[in-house]
Amino acid sequence: MKAGEYIREELTPDGLHPNAKGHKLVAEEIEKFLESVKVELEVEEKEPVFPKAMTENAYENAKRLTIREISPKLCGFHTDTEEKTGHLDHFKNGWIGKKAGDSIHFEVTASCIAVQYRKTIQLPAARAELVLDGDKEKAILLDGNFDEDRGDCLYLEKVLHHGEKKIHMVDITILPEEVTDTTPFYLMSLIIA
Repeated sequence: MKAGEYIREELTPDGLHPNAKGHKLVAEEIEKFLESVKVELEVEEKEPVFPKAMTENAYENAKRLTIREISPKLCGFHTDTEEKTGHLDHFKNGWIGKKAGDSIHFEVTASCIAVQYRKTIQLPAARAELVLDGDKEKAILLDGNFDEDRGDCLYLEKVLHHGEKKIHMVDITILPEEVTDTTPFYLMSLIIA
């Protein structure tokens, strides 16, 4: 109408509702649009090309390993196969060590390693020693005792950060205690990247 091809009365008798010719013109415009969308859908999409990262992302392929993802060598430790009862039921699908000398051995390929374990308010609790790649001089103490009273803590302990990406040996052994009746040590997961 602006270009002068049509006058209002040709397309609508009342200036609001289109007549048959008006409906036809609107339908043609909708059909043109839908055809253009259809053509775009038929074109194969290309993978977007992202620029090369400026820095390395050490955690890009991080994995959390529980009894569902890895089967370590157990020497006294046992698996916790109890089903979780909800997302807040954290201490499931891990490994339990009860007495001095119980151990668990992992072999993982990674450059970053951490362990998640329980620190409990049920004192005294078992403590464990973590040795990476057989280096006992740099052993890490995993203390299951939580010195607060608000509830058990899901604790994250870094073991290796930006190290060499290779096969690493992770050995965790329950330490001897003066008290024999301790709350078991609960290893929830190994996190690798």
